Amino acid sequence: MKFVIRAGGIGTRLWPFSRRQKPKQFHALVGDRSMLQTAVDRIDSIAKTEDVYVSTGATLAKGVSQQLPDLTSNRLIVEPALRNTGPAVGLECVLLEAAFPGCVVASLGSDHHIGKPEEFCRLLEVAEAAVDANPDELVLIGVKPWRAETGFGYIQKGEVFHEANGEPVYRVGGFKEKPDAATAESYVSSGDYLWNSNMFVWRAARVLELIEEFEPDLHAGLMEIKAAVGTDAQQSTLERVYPRLKEIAIDNAVLERAEWVAVVEADIDWSDIGSWGALADVLPVDEHGNLVSADAITVDTTGSTVYAPDGKLVALIGVDNLVVVDSGDALLIVPKDEVQRVREIVDKLGDREDGGKYL
Repeated sequence: MKFVIRAGGIGTRLWPFSRRQKPKQFHALVGDRSMLQTAVDRIDSIAKTEDVYVSTGATLAKGVSQQLPDLTSNRLIVEPALRNTGPAVGLECVLLEAAFPGCVVASLGSDHHIGKPEEFCRLLEVAEAAVDANPDELVLIGVKPWRAETGFGYIQKGEVFHEANGEPVYRVGGFKEKPDAATAESYVSSGDYLWNSNMFVWRAARVLELIEEFEPDLHAGLMEIKAAVGTDAQQSTLERVYPRLKEIAIDNAVLERAEWVAVVEADIDWSDIGSWGALADVLPVDEHGNLVSADAITVDTTGSTVYAPDGKLVALIGVDNLVVVDSGDALLIVPKDEVQRVREIVDKLGDREDGGKYL
């Protein structure tokens, strides 16, 4: 099995630390290693070095190489433009299928926290066994939810398809976008829904077949790139064709349309750390529920998060459920129940003449 760590995202909801030139996967939010480095580390027990690839955008390629000095240039997949996960997954499948016909690919995120890496690796092997048993199957890693989260998409479990390595593999009954609080509560209490981690195991060739079926124009562009692989025109063709590919998520392009879509249930202490409020899921809090990653003083303060650089004293008095983030050149203050709106600040900065320096 080949492993692709997707590292092209920007992580706008973790602004002001996550920026275009150094998004969240380059930061060590949990522990001493960056999220990208940790994503590679956690699969070390099942992945040979030569089987690990990283996919990223052109502006981030240098940062990836700096953080992963052992990653050879032939294992760095560089997207000339960010076109969402549909083209990104298509490109990784094109390149890997050309080099390793018939290969199985695990397409994984670079900016997640997984507290049980051994169990995660075991389930990746379960997913690989499922694909080996049914080559047409697309297998998702669905996370067992432990709260009614409105910031994640959900996967509905259907009947058991079959077993792989003694583990049930479920048919996907449907995909649900980020729900409201009441709907999320009903999903979790039913036991029939999993969080969508956006991690997949499948045959590269099968993904390309399905892109051809559902998104023929996207497939045509990918095949033009594939025809140039290994020739002197590979890079120029990629730079010419890729930015014109349809911008679409792999969920919309393939997963929501395909028949043989399956999911394995994962209890792996997972968080996408998609907002400042989520840090409290993976870092310790004090007796008042405060997460303090800074030199801070709190008085009559509960449920709050303070994230600031060394040497900056932050003092909070009489506040509850507040997030304070100081990146040195920007300060964010937001109620914890509004942290999903941080991307609105990013959008407004994009409209400002001087906004670029903060992005």
